[in-house]
Amino acid sequence: MKPINGLSFLLVITLGLSGCLSAGSVTTPVQTDTPIPSPAILFPTSTSTFTPVATSMATLPATLEPGKAEETIRTLLQEPVDCEAPCFWGIIPGQTTLEEAINIFTHLGFQLKHINTRDSKEFYGAVYNLGNGLEVTPILTVQNNIVKNLDMGINDLSQSGTSRKWSAYSPETLINRYGSPSQVNFFLGRVAPTPTHSMEMYFEKVKLIVQYIGTNLLNAGDQLEICPLTNQVEYIHIWMGDDPRYPPSPGVPLEKATSLTIKEFSELMTGDIDKACFVLKEEAFP
Repeated sequence: MKPINGLSFLLVITLGLSGCLSAGSVTTPVQTDTPIPSPAILFPTSTSTFTPVATSMATLPATLEPGKAEETIRTLLQEPVDCEAPCFWGIIPGQTTLEEAINIFTHLGFQLKHINTRDSKEFYGAVYNLGNGLEVTPILTVQNNIVKNLDMGINDLSQSGTSRKWSAYSPETLINRYGSPSQVNFFLGRVAPTPTHSMEMYFEKVKLIVQYIGTNLLNAGDQLEICPLTNQVEYIHIWMGDDPRYPPSPGVPLEKATSLTIKEFSELMTGDIDKACFVLKEEAFP
């Protein structure tokens, strides 16, 4: 399939959901000193490429009505689209300009705001609440008017069983799309009564890191069983681009935390969902 530019890709999704849109202007967000909550604060834990086409802000479609914007965002979270990493909803780190990113997010109803400036870099972020426990938090790092990297938090307190509202970023979807991860790490929290855990998958070739933070580990004697495709996941953190902002802290590598190799892990994640479980070695986590 011939790749499409970032804005066109969003329009294809939108038109399929809501029909033709009227033209309108996009307002540049007002700068504010109010900080956007960092995913690290909310949940503390120790291909092909294409170039977006610059489009005049005056010719962009208007901001979607709230109902259509929410429907579009939910679709983007659920269905893989023709925009391969490092690319998020049409934004390509290292290529997309700040104005293009503002256009995309504003069209979807995000109020992107300036957070702060540090080391010649500008930081922009937003919080979008979709209701029923689902919230998304994009943060852009901008330098010389170019989006250098992007991280996205997805807070999901509504998950029930295997029903996930962010399946476009689930382990099996990413492995099927990009192949085996280059690295998988784990972190184990021992807060009673239910232990928490995080799993990080690194896809170095496409400059992508995805972290899953959840609960519902199964205690089997001295063993802790993890089922990444069915365990409750409350927070998903996605990093794209070079030199990501606040990447995950070093965890315990897959080969040390389990008896699996990367290949075996990948096969397990893309096989029978009811058998996609393995045991974390207690002694691997100090």
